[in-house]
Amino acid sequence: MCEHGTADSYITLAQAAALLKTTETRVLMMLKRKELWGKLEGDAWLVEHKSLQSCTPSSPAHGVTHCCGSGCGGCGD
Repeated sequence: MCEHGTADSYITLAQAAALLKTTETRVLMMLKRKELWGKLEGDAWLVEHKSLQSCTPSSPAHGVTHCCGSGCGGCGD
């Protein structure tokens, strides 16, 4: 089981999307699928920064260019 962080280890949905080079909607889907850890505070989702560390780019040979699972090539290299 994954250990959850302290209050200061959470970032906003927008920050998580920027770090993953994807959209906020995609980050929400990743939260729903438990690919990332997060929590809802009021009406805003916060993403545990530590959970982003396990999200690394996959091999382009497999048609996936970033951890969100999309093959759009949005984060390139």
